[in-house]
Amino acid sequence: MKNYFISFRLTHFLVFAGALLSISQAQAQWQKISNQVDFFQQPANLRFYDSNQILIKGDSCALIFDASGNFSTVEATVKHLKRTLEVPLCYLIASHFHDDHLLGMAVLQHHYPDAKLITHKKLATSFTDFQQAYTNKLDNYQQSIELSFQRLAKQPVDKQPAWRDKLKLAKERLLRWREYALHPPALTVTDSLALDLGNYPITINAYQAHTDADLMLFAEQRTILIGGDIVDYLPYPGHGNLTSWQALLKELTTGTSEQVILPGHGKPLTVKNLEQSHAFLIAIQEHVQNNPEQNLAQLQQSFNKQFANQYITDDISAKAYPMFLQAGLKRAKQSK
Repeated sequence: MKNYFISFRLTHFLVFAGALLSISQAQAQWQKISNQVDFFQQPANLRFYDSNQILIKGDSCALIFDASGNFSTVEATVKHLKRTLEVPLCYLIASHFHDDHLLGMAVLQHHYPDAKLITHKKLATSFTDFQQAYTNKLDNYQQSIELSFQRLAKQPVDKQPAWRDKLKLAKERLLRWREYALHPPALTVTDSLALDLGNYPITINAYQAHTDADLMLFAEQRTILIGGDIVDYLPYPGHGNLTSWQALLKELTTGTSEQVILPGHGKPLTVKNLEQSHAFLIAIQEHVQNNPEQNLAQLQQSFNKQFANQYITDDISAKAYPMFLQAGLKRAKQSK
């Protein structure tokens, strides 16, 4: 398995977001889903570019599900944990291998070296790829800093001192992150893993859906589902197993209306919302199957416009939707 994800999604603003308090942290706060579950939702302008984070607290242990791809945001999470968490952080769970869910675990592992990283078994077998991806991300960050220094002279003279200070802070953070490492998982899941955080049982299940190495977590007698990108309202299908993903979403739509679904991106959902995701994936696969003579551009042009009307609600989604659709159509053609 290789880390194919479009990691440039964060690179272009990491210098600026990393030089200050995280943009994400400044615009969004932890939300309480239940007495034991806290949800950090990325602000709307980052909802397709960086992942949500979930904190679960039992009587004796806590866990974090997914880590932001913006390392300054993860550092802000660490500050939040050290200020508020009253039990040890025992587990770190990566829902899948994409940069904006996995690589920030290096920051958490540095500050919580006893916390056990949990991943899908398949992800663990090629973990050196993701350790290299962490290094590559920092290399890209360094290049962005260097480019920003080159552009500094073009800034208005009165603004240059402030930007110079920001870039200095960015360099300091880069040096700090260079000292961290993404350590291999201590626990892996091939089917299902049950844990007790102290009078708070959870179940972690393995799937092949959004990627070929996904994890989802069920808590509070399955009334809370932490689904990562499997349950995103606008799913990214570029690396997915579309057939098994559709089947899983159909199964999940049989849940109760009271079930809270926490996605990898965007706001909390209900079972009803999953019907839209399910319909989008089915439409992609059927469109490719029904039009074998069309190339990728033609397939995108002829795709059912109702989905664009439903998904495009602002400038951010207007950029994300065609990219996600194209990735899904390409994946469906490859899977024929």
